[in-house]
Amino acid sequence: MVTPVARDKELSKALFGSSHMHAVIVAISDIDSDDFSAPQIMELTGLAASSVHTLITRLLRAGLIAKSGGLPGERTILYRREETNALEALARLGVRVAT
Repeated sequence: MVTPVARDKELSKALFGSSHMHAVIVAISDIDSDDFSAPQIMELTGLAASSVHTLITRLLRAGLIAKSGGLPGERTILYRREETNALEALARLGVRVAT
């Protein structure tokens, strides 16, 4: 199990310009399936929809994730990891393995 250290929000702010970007990156890296949605990230992080959508847009622009379609009959957009190694490396910043 991976637990953010106390300084995670400050580290995230310093590295990414957002207190919550690291939490979103960790959530994306922790999802087992190839595809994920903003509601999944919201559930995993406890962040508001507006925050998650803003950060997902930044990750899209950076090329770390891409749109992969949508759910039939729903407005939910699915995303997939594009730069898996980069996301995993970023997710490990500032986290420790709980013992």
